[in-house]
Amino acid sequence: MNHMSYVLKHLALPIGVLAIFISQNGYSFNKLKTYEARTFELSGGATYFETTSNFNNNGSKVNLLGSNKYTLLDTFLEARYVFKEHWSVRGQAYISNAESRNTDFNRVNSTLNGLAVGGDWMVYRGFMDIIPEFNVRYSLDPISNSQDSAINNEGVLEVLAMLKAQNNYSWFSYYAGGGYHFRSERSGTLPWYFGGGMQWKHSFLGLELNGFQSIVDDGDKGTAESRRNTLIQRVNAGSYRFYTVNPSHIQAQVNLDIGFSSGFILKSFVASSISGQSYANGMTIGLMVNLLFDTFSNSSPKSAPVVSKPVDSKPIEPTSKKDDAYQIQTQDGVDQKLFEREAEVAPPPKKVHKIPTEDDLQDQLDQAEMSIKLKAKKKKKKNR
Repeated sequence: MNHMSYVLKHLALPIGVLAIFISQNGYSFNKLKTYEARTFELSGGATYFETTSNFNNNGSKVNLLGSNKYTLLDTFLEARYVFKEHWSVRGQAYISNAESRNTDFNRVNSTLNGLAVGGDWMVYRGFMDIIPEFNVRYSLDPISNSQDSAINNEGVLEVLAMLKAQNNYSWFSYYAGGGYHFRSERSGTLPWYFGGGMQWKHSFLGLELNGFQSIVDDGDKGTAESRRNTLIQRVNAGSYRFYTVNPSHIQAQVNLDIGFSSGFILKSFVASSISGQSYANGMTIGLMVNLLFDTFSNSSPKSAPVVSKPVDSKPIEPTSKKDDAYQIQTQDGVDQKLFEREAEVAPPPKKVHKIPTEDDLQDQLDQAEMSIKLKAKKKKKKNR
């Protein structure tokens, strides 16, 4: 078990520099989705967040004490498969490296801290595509009030349900979404976003506004807030990035995708906080690689079109070349393949000359006898 922990600790970070979903306020990169049937999509990347101030519970911006600073590097991997037209499933892994710098002490925490599964499907396709999305994330690194390492995730079970609308068929595309984010032992939030931008070939440049608002109170509101704040001040340099009571946040974002082909797209974004409550104020940058693969199902022999031979590509030749007048008609609308085998084994045609019967022979003998008698009579007349 210790060996496994060592491997995960030292290999998780480089392996995890891949995917598409960020923890907590979790909306990044261009959100336009494609639905190529039986395709496999591998996405991966990293986001970097840095803050030296917070939004307090009144919405005012307050600087961290002294030269305190909190940074978070999220790396992630996602595999998505469109197994049926307009349906897809996905799995995700998250690795986070948090660092808090106090005037007296620095703390670091790097772990494989979350696994997630989800799905989405396009229930309506038209002027605006309607897409419900569902995601469940399980934390592998829960928060403890006695811990001495920096907090790098929310540390609880999270369930995200979103309803999204998008127009992804013209040079200018746009999208919007909203839903509910359930967080066990935390406040329930309403996540939302809307954005749009210009598309050319496989590239995209756009603007986006996103955020979340607590709509269900945290169970610790008014009772254990001081205990949480004590831990945040001690291990997270006072940053409200995680573990706060009833947080809210709004940020503006610029998205840039550079597509080298439909199967290889480099995505990036830069986002900056605008307002919030009980949440960190800072800037986030992200970079992601998106790879799209056709699966073997797309090119299976079953789906390949059957090429049939034209019926008139090679007319059947008559078996007897002696009769030049004999021609087989092939332009009568009947599939000539039905008769190919019979034509190969068909017997030669009957001879043109008719075989004489007994009656015919008797007539010929009678005619010969009459001819002889007439000749004999002529000779007698001459002799007289």
